Amino acid sequence: MSDSDAWILSHLRPELPRLFLGAGALVVTSFVNFRTGAQLKKACELAPGTGSGPLLGSLALFGVGAVAGSIRTFIFDTTAEKLRASIATEVFAARLSAEPSAPAAGSGNEASSIAMALDGDVTLCAEIVPKLQNMVRFSCSILGGTFAMFRASWKLSAAVWPLLAAGALRGSRAGAKQAGKSAQQLATAREDAMSFAEERLQHANIVRWCSRVEFEAAAFREKYLACVVIASKAAKGRGIAHLCVDLAGKGVLIGLCSIGSRLVQRGELTAGELTSFFFHAGFLGLGIYGFVGLVPELAVAREAARRLNAGNRASDNDTEGSAAAATVTQRPCASVCFDNVGFTYPSGKNVLDGFSLDIPAGSSCALVGPSGCGKSTVVSLLLRDHDGFTGNISIDGCSIRDVSRKSVRNTLGVAPQQAVLLGKSVSNAIAYGATSDAKVAQSDIEAAAQASCAHDFVTARRDGYDSPVGAGGQLLSGGERQRV
Repeated sequence: MSDSDAWILSHLRPELPRLFLGAGALVVTSFVNFRTGAQLKKACELAPGTGSGPLLGSLALFGVGAVAGSIRTFIFDTTAEKLRASIATEVFAARLSAEPSAPAAGSGNEASSIAMALDGDVTLCAEIVPKLQNMVRFSCSILGGTFAMFRASWKLSAAVWPLLAAGALRGSRAGAKQAGKSAQQLATAREDAMSFAEERLQHANIVRWCSRVEFEAAAFREKYLACVVIASKAAKGRGIAHLCVDLAGKGVLIGLCSIGSRLVQRGELTAGELTSFFFHAGFLGLGIYGFVGLVPELAVAREAARRLNAGNRASDNDTEGSAAAATVTQRPCASVCFDNVGFTYPSGKNVLDGFSLDIPAGSSCALVGPSGCGKSTVVSLLLRDHDGFTGNISIDGCSIRDVSRKSVRNTLGVAPQQAVLLGKSVSNAIAYGATSDAKVAQSDIEAAAQASCAHDFVTARRDGYDSPVGAGGQLLSGGERQRV
């Protein structure tokens, strides 16, 4: 079992009892469908005066099938949405907790990739549930059709079944391999195109001012044409496979008709048995055709799971013990010390080498230097966005490596250069940085606003602290966002 299969199974495991129940209901539904022909035959051949017993029995059987069908639909549909929610939650949390891999981490390109993963790959993974449902349905068609075919004519069945089984297995393996490869290429090309679009749309004013609208539109078209080329190549392969399967199926059908007619002429097979054979052969053919088409779709979903699982960073290896957390200072002012700190980004860019800085408690310090010299990196290291640094960083003499990230970040207050507010209202935005998950008192919110000189402009608004801030705080000015 691959890592992606194990990852999907871990999300499906809580729902396995329900899935088995749904699969059982599907088997019952398939059995009723197979018995439909016999029940209709019984109703047509019912002798006068027999009574309504056989008809009521048929209606009872159909009722059981209808109930099983409704149970199956409810279970598989709800399980698919639960799987989607479970995967989306894990991916979202993993992306939020992931350490930045470069100085520009958190840019529009990365945000676009995360959004695509949540919207595209998560949807593909959630579709595994209805695909599993179809797999059970097609399996029932194959098994039921095979049994009925051998029951009608074992000679014809023995002649055709090995050919169908061998062709289906070979086609499934080839289709799955090609579909997985095409899905990976197409996802990469689409992500590149959407990242390009996200970056340009975020800075559309620069594009317009530089008169580059037509140029950027043409570049975006080229990127999406690359997606068309990949999709066309995959579609060409599927078309050729469909041509081969269709021609082979029709050829086998003609051969069976010829053999069957000779068996009827020799009296080894009746016309009714031949008709029954072809009727159930249709179930077998539909099952195999559906199964062969389903395998590449499952390969695409597995590829999506592989991408999501590969993108999930390892969880923080924090020391969450209460004793360690208790050593972090809780005073309003604390000293910060960088002792011979060095740091290199995973991309290979070295930004700090032997950096030392001592900031006494209650003092102010400004970092000045050219772009790219590591000013923002110093703050990121203090907040433990990265742990791969040399040397030591301490707060009030306590090394930040010895405590959890949550404890360090609850000790520090941050006002980023580009202020962004998260929350529906001003009160929500101010309370967002609270160190406790409990509900923050309104008096504490107002006290914080007064300390940052935000109370006056907040209360001047019609809704006061309930005033909406908009997405990211766009309803407030830049200065207002920074104070909030």
